[in-house]
Amino acid sequence: MAFNLRSCLVAGALILLVPLWARDHGNHAHSAKDNLYEAARDPAVSWEEAYARAVEEEVEKAFLVEAQTIHYLSSGNMPELYKHLDDLEAVSGELEYGMANSFHSERQLIGLVASIRAIQAYEATDMPEFEKQAAKSFINAPDYTQAFGLIQLMTEVRQKEVQEAAMANLRIPMDIVIASADGEEKPLSQWLSGNKAMLIDFWASWCGPCIQLMPELRTKGESLPGQGIVVAGMNTDSDDPVGKAKRIWAEHKMDMMPWLLEPEDRPLSQLLMINSIPRMVLVAPDGTVLYNGHPMDPSLETALAKLDVKI
Repeated sequence: MAFNLRSCLVAGALILLVPLWARDHGNHAHSAKDNLYEAARDPAVSWEEAYARAVEEEVEKAFLVEAQTIHYLSSGNMPELYKHLDDLEAVSGELEYGMANSFHSERQLIGLVASIRAIQAYEATDMPEFEKQAAKSFINAPDYTQAFGLIQLMTEVRQKEVQEAAMANLRIPMDIVIASADGEEKPLSQWLSGNKAMLIDFWASWCGPCIQLMPELRTKGESLPGQGIVVAGMNTDSDDPVGKAKRIWAEHKMDMMPWLLEPEDRPLSQLLMINSIPRMVLVAPDGTVLYNGHPMDPSLETALAKLDVKI
């Protein structure tokens, strides 16, 4: 998750800070300030040398700080960027604004800082702070809110809250009969077969991310059963589910786990509010939902740890 969010952050910054970077200085000698901004976004230009020259020629602190911000963004150095935000805010009143500069206005700078703080809070799972900063970003610079995907993240936060509230009181009927790709049929309770819990991966052949995570699923299928967790794949294809399930089973060597087919009326997907895949669900023997989310979310590891299980 963190990797995706940080990639989004950098991509958004690159798009919205183009006016500064697109300056054409021609072939004339760059001033120390021009060279500093060029080095901030171009890895072929030595940042250390450009910064040292700018300091030596007494480029104003505000521009040093602004260029550092761009450098950290363009290089993806998020830890330094996060630590740098207070400095950027401190010099915001001394910067040059306008269409030819990195920020059109001070409000846009405030929006950038809020966007970055929102991402930082999201990665730290500090949802109150995330919502506060996302709102501040939208009020001051809606373009950043959109470019950094904050609206989508906010939607996901709300959906997760609704889902968690629903899952808290949900009990999956363990007598639901589920068939495997090889034709065996039995209730979920028998697939679980007296173990601590059952970890079900919902996938489909058309879902690229699902297929990319098959090696991860196989790893879980090899390591978790010895700790009392049944790992199973649950195919959700509508067209030829048996054929497609068997093909993926063979291609990814999934013979160590039950390879199941969700019934056509999708009883589990509906109960579990599955509106996107890949999705992994951890179910206790009594039907309690212990985890419902993305297969790579750290919360899955936390849920398994409560059962004294390690991935």
